[in-house]
Amino acid sequence: MVLVGGFATTDPVLEPMNRWLTARGWDVTPVTGGAGMGCAGSTVEALRAHTVAAAERTRSPVWLVGHSRGGQFARAVAGAAPGHVAGLITLGAPFDLYGLGLPTLAAAAMVTAAGTLGVPGMATLRCLTGSCCRDFRGTLRRPLPDGMPFTSIYSRGDRTVPAHASIDPAARNVEVTGGHLSLLTGTAARRAVAVALDDHAARPEDTAALPLGA
Repeated sequence: MVLVGGFATTDPVLEPMNRWLTARGWDVTPVTGGAGMGCAGSTVEALRAHTVAAAERTRSPVWLVGHSRGGQFARAVAGAAPGHVAGLITLGAPFDLYGLGLPTLAAAAMVTAAGTLGVPGMATLRCLTGSCCRDFRGTLRRPLPDGMPFTSIYSRGDRTVPAHASIDPAARNVEVTGGHLSLLTGTAARRAVAVALDDHAARPEDTAALPLGA
């Protein structure tokens, strides 16, 4: 499993979910992707490489679990590397690119302005309108490969990503309680993740190595 962090996420933020998934028997690779503040096109390509490497190491397609902007990245990779991805779970992920709370939009604008002025590792205005992230922007509502399980978990108490931005017609949409960060730590969110995995994924220790797609 590859666990993907979102905007301004560091490894300690992912650690509670990482520990919980590991305790359930999953081999978890956490990815923070430059804290989600860089060029989306480059971040997706790096995540795709992590995903392919994890799948080839285990000789089995991997699950992607993405929180917030990490869910955007994970959705893009699920469509770009279907032979290496077994399923997708997102937590408070905004599939409407600009359907965010005002504080989040303001923070994203500050990052973009800093990147445009030359701060390294930050997204720029070209990422919003240019060719570098055009493919990424197109993936946010694009259908996933047939048969790929996709669960989008969201909360109406999330003030960072409004619920409507996380509801996806391609997904099984599951509403839970709590705020944005509690989607990584709360009991309700974990229960929803467990149900999604139990419905679609064999227990890791019981799964024979599977052939990978191209």
